[in-house]
Amino acid sequence: MNRRAFIQKSLLTLALGQGAPSLLARTALAARSEGKILVVVNLFGGNDQLNTLVPYRNELYYRLRPHIAIPRSEVLELGVRGERLGLHPALRPLISMWEGGELALIPQVGYPNPNRSHFISTAIWHTADPSRKAETGWLGRWGDAQEDPFCETFLGGATPLAQVGQRRTAPAINGIDAFSLRLPRGLEEAFERELQRVRSGTAEEVRRAMGSLRTALTRVGQLRQVKNQAQYPENAFGRSLADIARMIAGGLGSSVYYTTLGGWDTHAGQAPRQAELLGYLAQGLAAFRTDMRAAGRDKDVLILVFSEFGRQVAENASYGTDHGEGGLMLVLGGGVKGGLYGGEPDLEDLELNALKYQTDFRNVYAAALQWIEANPKEVLGAEFRPLALF
Repeated sequence: MNRRAFIQKSLLTLALGQGAPSLLARTALAARSEGKILVVVNLFGGNDQLNTLVPYRNELYYRLRPHIAIPRSEVLELGVRGERLGLHPALRPLISMWEGGELALIPQVGYPNPNRSHFISTAIWHTADPSRKAETGWLGRWGDAQEDPFCETFLGGATPLAQVGQRRTAPAINGIDAFSLRLPRGLEEAFERELQRVRSGTAEEVRRAMGSLRTALTRVGQLRQVKNQAQYPENAFGRSLADIARMIAGGLGSSVYYTTLGGWDTHAGQAPRQAELLGYLAQGLAAFRTDMRAAGRDKDVLILVFSEFGRQVAENASYGTDHGEGGLMLVLGGGVKGGLYGGEPDLEDLELNALKYQTDFRNVYAAALQWIEANPKEVLGAEFRPLALF
């Protein structure tokens, strides 16, 4: 096989390999990481804050939502630390975390001049740039400075903008058991033989990258032997969290894991749909925490949950809610300083029927970046005061 053919076939192999890391990764994979880990959960569609963190003692809440408000008798009260607020009943699996001081609730999170388009607002959250000038994601910029192509990992089909950098993009993995290198038929022996031949220039870069890829695939393949210690919900979100737990327990070494749970655009029939999704979220997070405790990593893992915006305060004619602005973030983990990072929402001081934002999401991002020992200013491009979440 000549130099040109080797490069062409190597590029083809990379194109065919599901979730293959960057071709020109500068070094071999880093050693197993025992440092801090960030897990990001993106609730796509716009989760409704008011029916998640419920102002159940506010009569105006019930007047504005006569059909979809959470009944007082069903609200999970948060006690003194939660003031006049409570959680949706589907979030019961998180109550023990709240009582243990391991769950932070951050209401009315957003950014200046908010946009109510799903795709524009999501892009703003992913790039951490409300001006919409940035072309790379906030975690992608962090990843550009790392040596390990598996420093961050996405569980799902296509890597989100949040994890896209200039130098490389985080590998996307649909699942541990499906992650493999697929060589064209008859190429296996030639591939192994060519990997042993030291070359120069571009061909050598390709050879090293392919060697790194094979090492990565072997490393992921070994995780198939790792078993979960908890029961996850039977859906794509539950499976992604289960795989993240296996990767952490098995020592993959990523500092950042990212996954999504969609379906939150509840313009109609909100009550049953949101209850179902909040149940998936709470059950998945509770199972994940159980796995982390079993692996001895619970205090090393920070979980950040966000949605691109909240929803409007008054219900609409379809028993749903329309796009809003300030929304709820959750941060949890064994090393988290739990509590309420904000007060009861003012339902009379609104912006076009929506809660105004009170906390800039980049202050939360700054804390998350500190957790993984990154410099927030270098990643976010400006100074943002990190919330004291740990």
